[in-house]
Amino acid sequence: MSLFSGLYVGSSGLVTNQNALNTTAHNLSNIGTTGYTRQQIVQAERHYDTIGEAAVAPQQVGLGVSYADVRSVRDYFLDKAYRQEFGRSEYYSTNYNAITEMETLFGELQGVAFQDSMAELDRAVQELAKVPEDATNQGLLMSKSQTFLERAQALYNGLADYQDNINEQIKSNIDKINDYGKKIREINLKVAGIEAGGIERANDLRDARDQMLDELSGLAKISYDEDIHGVVSVQIEGVDFVTPDYVNEMGYLTGEEYNEFFSEDIDDGNKLPVDDHFYVPVWPRYRNQEVLSTSETISSDKNTDIGALKALYNARGNKRATYRDMYPKGETYEFGNRTVTINTEAESAQWYNATTGRSSIMSVMAEFDNLIHGIVTGMNKVLSSNGTPEGGNEDHLLFAQISTDKIDDGTDGWSTANLMINPDVQKTPTLLNNGFVLDDGSRDQQKADALIKLFTDSFSTLNPNMGTPLNFASYYSSIVSENATNGKVYNSISFNQQAMVQSLDSQRQEVVGVSDSDELTQMIRYQNAYNASSRYINTINAMIDTLFNSMT
Repeated sequence: MSLFSGLYVGSSGLVTNQNALNTTAHNLSNIGTTGYTRQQIVQAERHYDTIGEAAVAPQQVGLGVSYADVRSVRDYFLDKAYRQEFGRSEYYSTNYNAITEMETLFGELQGVAFQDSMAELDRAVQELAKVPEDATNQGLLMSKSQTFLERAQALYNGLADYQDNINEQIKSNIDKINDYGKKIREINLKVAGIEAGGIERANDLRDARDQMLDELSGLAKISYDEDIHGVVSVQIEGVDFVTPDYVNEMGYLTGEEYNEFFSEDIDDGNKLPVDDHFYVPVWPRYRNQEVLSTSETISSDKNTDIGALKALYNARGNKRATYRDMYPKGETYEFGNRTVTINTEAESAQWYNATTGRSSIMSVMAEFDNLIHGIVTGMNKVLSSNGTPEGGNEDHLLFAQISTDKIDDGTDGWSTANLMINPDVQKTPTLLNNGFVLDDGSRDQQKADALIKLFTDSFSTLNPNMGTPLNFASYYSSIVSENATNGKVYNSISFNQQAMVQSLDSQRQEVVGVSDSDELTQMIRYQNAYNASSRYINTINAMIDTLFNSMT
């Protein structure tokens, strides 16, 4: 090897170690940067010059070292596991947040506010039974009934408002998902352009894309793969989302649009109608195919419990639920063009679980409305002359309907949002049941006692899945208790999932994270190598000077 060749060897060391120092400094400057992946230097030998042939092997002279690659240190399998479990964690934490919000809506620590109004109504009934014809007792009953109804409607409307809040969150999450998709597509193009020559790797862009995949995995169930050009394709719920050629943006239909578009399926009973202003996630490119299935079984084994979008969609449900959505045995229901009669308790539970029970908000709304419906219609039936909630023409009942029009889903109007105190009784409480005075002038003790019995007797099971009939007080306590139990279940699963996600992230950080002590050690190593290359060049330079001087 000539002395001048030695200069090339030394210069390769200078350049390579200078680049290595730059990479190490880049790592150090990004300690704590979210999504940053530690970059690792790969050095390689340069080509050899052959100066002769030997019997065993060619005689070659090395030309130094090259800066072969700077690669991000990631573990594909840890990334995949993290993103799946993060999506599952978001599913259960979102459900837990929905349950917690409903617990808050029931008010003042486990529903004390509404429970008080029920207890006050019960006490007003007991006071009435002592002297039914007393105008004071009748006025008290009317007053407590009005307070009871106001609080019931406030609670039901609170559930409806929260349903609308979740509906807006669904729309917001769809927009976020599309935004991530467009950004991933943009980065794909940049990465492919930078890496096309096979010389440079777009590591920082790859880090940004990986961070987006992390965040996207919390919103929806994703799968992904990378081709030889560095382009990542993403699927959501098994449907292409980001491809090498385009972004298949997720869209949404309002319930009104959905009902019109799928009217034939709804008429055939294959789909449930959706409340007009509720959003339904769809794939516009695939003729508004629904993104999420409402019939799939939620299971960790099947990986169907992943993504905040699915949790929100399932929690919201498809409409405002009422007591009619309990599907009791013996009732007939219209599902589009289908007429279904519930003949057994098993059928009742089957329909409830397939429609109302799959939504945490709808199930609570239906149970709560069933309670209010039971109290209101029960009291009216006791006070009426013909044993119906509407009563006879001459009856002055306690409760009335705001609107008596039939609506499309068959609700007969005795639901929480459609109730009011009878205006005549509200103005003149002594009109109630003719002042509890019979035609012969005697006290109507029988109906007063029947009101007391109404509050003590069982009236309904909590829902079709339960077998024990409950009275009004225990029914309400069971609503609150069931909701709290569901919250504990979701909280427990969410807590375990968060622990798993943290564990997987810790394992990832061991691979991708930047350690200041390790990087400083590498910096000293490359600095020493740089200095050694510099001294090597100086030595070669001195030898060349000596050689030239000896020749002159």
